[in-house]
Amino acid sequence: MKKQSRFVLIWNTKRTPKSVSLSHRQLIGFGVVSVILFSIVVIISINVFSDIIYKTKVVRLQRNNSKLVGTLYDLKNRIQQIESEIQILAEKDQALRTYADLPVIDKDIRKLGIGGKYTFQGDEIDNLLPDGNIKVSDLANDLDRLTREIKLERISYEEIYNAVKHRSPQIKSTPSIRPVNTGYISDGYGYRRDPISGTRQFHYGIDISSPTGTPVYATADGVVRSSNRGGTYGKIVKIDHGYGYSTFYAHLSKIVVKPGDVVKRGQKIAEVGCTGRSTASHLHYEIRQYDINKNPLDYYFTGYIR
Repeated sequence: MKKQSRFVLIWNTKRTPKSVSLSHRQLIGFGVVSVILFSIVVIISINVFSDIIYKTKVVRLQRNNSKLVGTLYDLKNRIQQIESEIQILAEKDQALRTYADLPVIDKDIRKLGIGGKYTFQGDEIDNLLPDGNIKVSDLANDLDRLTREIKLERISYEEIYNAVKHRSPQIKSTPSIRPVNTGYISDGYGYRRDPISGTRQFHYGIDISSPTGTPVYATADGVVRSSNRGGTYGKIVKIDHGYGYSTFYAHLSKIVVKPGDVVKRGQKIAEVGCTGRSTASHLHYEIRQYDINKNPLDYYFTGYIR
């Protein structure tokens, strides 16, 4: 008879010993099944731990992304603040160029258009951000544009400096400050509906609403040519500044200079009032160059009245 090897497993119980007899083939089958079951358990365990690790990383990435988005929003706000500051510089640049008798920078030039291939590779980063309202590529473009605008202003200010450093007498004679320190512009330069007649007329100056008695200052060095009552304009002062410039101040309540007086920029010449054809206390202010009216807002070296 052919001999066969068998595996016998015996264990004790409280009553009688028991045994299990396995053939060689059964033993191999049992081993294979055990290995398979063990492998399944290992695989399931790995998947469970991998899922836990993945979720932990996702949470950490989401937290980091939220911080990144917050940082990008802060950067966007700072860029907007810089844009506002550059806009103020551009307004002052226009006033300074007028002050220095230089042509203002054309609006198309200020757009600072560029050409060429777009090189910033920000799309992949943008796709990683959970918030679609902000993009790294847009911020990069904004920073690039601001860099060009700042460079333009630097070049412009250098040109202004070179133009004015040898022209001190003419500069002192160019209107360049506010005629009053307080108040707001109630009527600007240009066509408007007359507040009394209601007809459409050209307004050759600006009206600055301010309380009666507010000091009025000469906006440049010059000589007082007239200081009297000027009909519908009430009490007025006219100053000849030379180099073709003259200024006109109207509806005054009090005049503290007389014809022939030499005045300096910033010197008090009168007080705001409501004389003449006027609906309320305000200053009517005009600038002329070679008898041609100019927009006074273009001559505010210290900025606009708000």
